[in-house]
Amino acid sequence: MNKTIIALATAAAIAAPVANANVTIYGKVHVSVDHVDQDGSTVWNVMSRASRIGFKGTEDLGNGLSLIWKAETTYDFSDGSAWDSARNAYIGLTGDWGTFLYGIHDTPFKMSTGKLDLFADTLADNNSTIGFHDVRADNAIAYISPNMNGLTVAAAIIAKEGQHSDTGLADAYSIAAMYSNNGLYLSAAYEDLGGPGNSIDHVSKWRVGAGYTMNAFTLNGIYESRDRNNQGTQNHWQVQGGYSFGNNVAKAMYGVSDSLNDSNKSSWALGLDHKLSKRTSAYALYVDSEHNLASEMGCDSPCAGDGFSFGMIHNF
Repeated sequence: MNKTIIALATAAAIAAPVANANVTIYGKVHVSVDHVDQDGSTVWNVMSRASRIGFKGTEDLGNGLSLIWKAETTYDFSDGSAWDSARNAYIGLTGDWGTFLYGIHDTPFKMSTGKLDLFADTLADNNSTIGFHDVRADNAIAYISPNMNGLTVAAAIIAKEGQHSDTGLADAYSIAAMYSNNGLYLSAAYEDLGGPGNSIDHVSKWRVGAGYTMNAFTLNGIYESRDRNNQGTQNHWQVQGGYSFGNNVAKAMYGVSDSLNDSNKSSWALGLDHKLSKRTSAYALYVDSEHNLASEMGCDSPCAGDGFSFGMIHNF
């Protein structure tokens, strides 16, 4: 009896500060079983795909101003590496005028087309199959405007803190404009990631995106052009379509990317998503890519491949 009372008192003491601080614990478990055939070699993988655990909170500062913060990290549910790389983690202020934050965050360039990838975080993700270049930047200082009749503008500067003689507050920058209204989504973005030799080589690039949803049908498209280290221009494009019926979504994608020293490479995929509940879903997909799938095969450079994947996702 005494042990029970002590345990309840301890639990209440721990829980009270969390509740008072308005802390929300959330996350996603996403694990797939994949079979990839690449350059004559096949492999089975159990993959944890952007699974995450996060904490976030707000504090009302009065006069329409609130403090916001988030700390999110990847958690590997397949290989036992537990806490892995950091995801978005920041502190900032928000109000009717918009949101200001600094820390680790997706660049506005990445944000501009995030909702247009129906295969995001899967074997057919458009970063690994088409070669789109998305960045979650350290040392970011960002502003996101309020929704202005469907239009949102975002901008970020990135300090490199002395890397390769870059010592300024805006060694790299990213800007984007996004419009959403009545099923239509449009975006345009530009990004310059600064000097050569760091973890995100000098890349300047622009991207446009468009999507439209009408009843059960969705059609999305993305085009990106980038110059890496002044070695020439690479162009990438992709179209995707989805059809919803009942608790299911049938989807398809096709895209083409070019490289500096090779011909155009195409990728396509077919998939089916099924909702098991509001928070849980399962999917199956097949992808054929001439461009990458390197992360699945451990290739050091882009190499051709195709494969199928079965996954489950649970949000909490």
